[in-house]
Amino acid sequence: MADNEVLKQLQGHQSIRAFQDKPVSDETMDTIFSAAFAGPNMQNYQPVTFIEITDQDLKQKITDTVHMGYIASAPRFYVACVDWNRDLIGQSAEDRAVIEDRIQHYQFLEGGIVSTAITLGRAQVAAESLGLGTVTMAGVMGAFELYEQELDLPKYVKPIMGFSVGYPDQNPGVKPKLPLSGSVMKDRYDEGKVEAAVQDYDKTMADYYAERDMDTNWTKHNAKLFKMIPADPRLSQYPMDKGLNLK
Repeated sequence: MADNEVLKQLQGHQSIRAFQDKPVSDETMDTIFSAAFAGPNMQNYQPVTFIEITDQDLKQKITDTVHMGYIASAPRFYVACVDWNRDLIGQSAEDRAVIEDRIQHYQFLEGGIVSTAITLGRAQVAAESLGLGTVTMAGVMGAFELYEQELDLPKYVKPIMGFSVGYPDQNPGVKPKLPLSGSVMKDRYDEGKVEAAVQDYDKTMADYYAERDMDTNWTKHNAKLFKMIPADPRLSQYPMDKGLNLK
């Protein structure tokens, strides 16, 4: 399997946050999304929509709000959304009432998020197979008020992630991940294996960060991030404001 190009690509993933000033064609993006949407989703409801933001002023406003420069600088930037609105189109009043009741329950928000995440991951792999660089980001949700103001989002359509695409202008390197022994288990959750894997991984990441002049490891860096990133109760309320009431 050493010469399997798909496996090499997956194992060599890098999040790209600097892009060349070079356009990405509509044809290329259509190819990427055709591959992305060919994947699985919840019951073939297909509750996923990507909205590209092409207005540079709006991209800059989002960047200024969430402090991610690779939004404004990306040739292509998309907001990936859970979209249950599409499943209401063409329904009778009776069926619509049933569907609207169902999609207010948590299982449909979760199913929509999983479906969107699968599609987004496939889009990322497809883009990288064509020599493009990508980065996905949950932090763009800090700009959700801008999306509501600018994107004409109907009820039951909720953004969850950002997706920047372009030709790479950096080579940040492959970031090591936890050993498989701490992430793949049999028959039960094994806390001891997780602890051993984290201890091993801390040593790996201490070396990784040291090469970047940082005196830390994975657990210390996580603790720092949790303290730095404030909880935002607006984002807990937001699904309910969109009609996804978590019944």
